[in-house]
Amino acid sequence: MGETVNQNTRLKLDVKRTLKVGLAFMGIMLFWEVYDYIMPLVSSNYFGLSTSEYGIIMGLDNLLAIFLLPFFGSLSDKSHAKMGRRTAFIFWGTIAAVISIVILMIVELQQFKLIEGTTLQAIQAIVEEAKKSATGELSSENRTQIVALFNQIVNDGYLTTQDVQVLSNPEFTITTITELQVLVARNLMITKPALLGIFILSLLMILVAMASYRSPAIALMPDVTPKPLRSQANALITFMGGVGGALSILVYKMFGSQKYESHILLWVVTAGLLALVLVLFMILVKEKQFVEKRLEEEKQANVVDEEEEEEKHGQKMPKEKFISLLLILGTVFLWFMGYNCVRSHMSNYATKFLELSQGFVGTINLFNGIGGAIALVPCAFLASKLGRKKTIFVGLGIAAVAFVPLYFMKANTPLVNVFFPICFIASGFGMVFINVNTLPMVTELSKGSNVGKYTGYYYVASMTAQAITPYFSGLVMGDSISTWNNLYIYSIVFIALATITTALIKYGDVKAEKANGIVDIINQDGAD
Repeated sequence: MGETVNQNTRLKLDVKRTLKVGLAFMGIMLFWEVYDYIMPLVSSNYFGLSTSEYGIIMGLDNLLAIFLLPFFGSLSDKSHAKMGRRTAFIFWGTIAAVISIVILMIVELQQFKLIEGTTLQAIQAIVEEAKKSATGELSSENRTQIVALFNQIVNDGYLTTQDVQVLSNPEFTITTITELQVLVARNLMITKPALLGIFILSLLMILVAMASYRSPAIALMPDVTPKPLRSQANALITFMGGVGGALSILVYKMFGSQKYESHILLWVVTAGLLALVLVLFMILVKEKQFVEKRLEEEKQANVVDEEEEEEKHGQKMPKEKFISLLLILGTVFLWFMGYNCVRSHMSNYATKFLELSQGFVGTINLFNGIGGAIALVPCAFLASKLGRKKTIFVGLGIAAVAFVPLYFMKANTPLVNVFFPICFIASGFGMVFINVNTLPMVTELSKGSNVGKYTGYYYVASMTAQAITPYFSGLVMGDSISTWNNLYIYSIVFIALATITTALIKYGDVKAEKANGIVDIINQDGAD
């Protein structure tokens, strides 16, 4: 579907070439994993924003992406830059992102200094020590110390006597302390609201910079890969993204900080790694040469781009194909509504609702990335054996099954620090099965001259969902920490809707072919 193949000349995926172009996506995921993890914590701990409020912050990048990704994708389609039409965007976009990260880091540091002037750090130190004790709970001595420290905050004018009345109950919990800490941060923010405004402006700078080269970076894969091999190539690109994500978690573990400590070193290392990845990309990727090789391979294998041929004869995309395109984009939208709500709230949810430590949550993210990388082999196998559509069904089923038990887990659930990571990592498996196959289904319906624009369409669907789902899922969760597990009901509903749109898709898939062994699976030529 979308091309014909001479079976006498078997197409084989150029793994080295694909991994090289995947460096750009590795850098993108390196940044976003750090950003998605740390921004909810900064927004809540430093600025005192509620779940719905920081949901808006977390949705800003995706809201901008709705407009910017198709624009930059289409712009790169028309580019005639000497270094390559996609490479030029990747080069300048990464440089702009590094500069913007430095500005964000400076603004965040100013807000941190306000936090540092209170007793919040001392309170948190007592809480962390209590968690490490044999009982994992606050002792009577801990409670007395915490009450005294909060009274100091009252004296400083950042809480009222009424605010701390909840501490008169000798059985107050760590959740009670967390809610008061957020209130203190909010009151600090109110004393200097301009910092929040500058913080948001610095975020916008980063988001525009990252959006400027995301579509071109992703469009580079289909530019250098024959159509029949794009699911397999996208699996390798996703693997590179997983490497970037795993690297970011290692960076967070090594250079991150506790709840009320500066993140300046984390941002410095992240910006430095982005710059290093760009250097490697510029050395290893020769875009124009790679595109010429792809065209030569397609010519030898007699691959005919049906969409390109239709345009030559004045034919537009048939209605049934257009409907399938809309359904694929609908599946992408619904899936990201259901999955990214969990991703965007995960760090706050795990540390506050489940009362897990930030370091442990960072470890969970690391293993989630590793799990996603492991999933690439069975994903490539299933895509070659079952086709893309059925593989997406498998991914949706895995994610739904993983999220159901998470609804019932609480801080006092036995072995929650074991079962929560298992379920979360399993959902990452499902994510890979879906993401690896949906983008190739979209580009399958594109032609060589507009693959960047179609990549932009894909990101309009995914980013629209990611723009609004943090806010709406935040409303469903509510401001009371005790109701935050409603997040998983919200998620499962959207995953169920995604199965319906997937079932109705008729175009964009590939035929299942026989393959023997992992090498044949990666090199599978499964053209319609």
